[in-house]
Amino acid sequence: MLIDHEGKPQGVVGLDQALYLAYENELDLVQVGSSNPPVVKIMDYGKYRYSQEKQESKQKVKSKGPEIKEVRLSLKISSHDLDFKTKQAKKFLKNGDKVKVTVKLMGREMMFASRVREILENFRAQAEGEFEGSVEKLGNRFSAILRGKNNEAKNN
Repeated sequence: MLIDHEGKPQGVVGLDQALYLAYENELDLVQVGSSNPPVVKIMDYGKYRYSQEKQESKQKVKSKGPEIKEVRLSLKISSHDLDFKTKQAKKFLKNGDKVKVTVKLMGREMMFASRVREILENFRAQAEGEFEGSVEKLGNRFSAILRGKNNEAKNN
């Protein structure tokens, strides 16, 4: 079964004639169906492959998962700054993204490492999220990942 370059069926044609028609139109002969007799189409295979790759890349972009956004806090953060960062985190969580909350202790602030958990817990409560795991300590940085309460079913 041959389909010409305009999409019109030409009926059952021999292989030599199909190849000749493709050569005459300076196009490729591509098998698109594996029935009996096989279905072949005269087309520009390069353009066809390019359009297929474009469609696949669009699908990848659409199926993109949640991003991880980062919010940095400190022990000496003012209430206004905390409110602003909480609003940002709420917006990220509402969009379905995860939020990595990081607290960096500088110098003598390491004596107050026990306060970090209070700050993170307070931030979590204000941002209306849930911790994905426990609070991690890496040197002088403490971090935790928040996810939205309504997103827990999607991420598990």
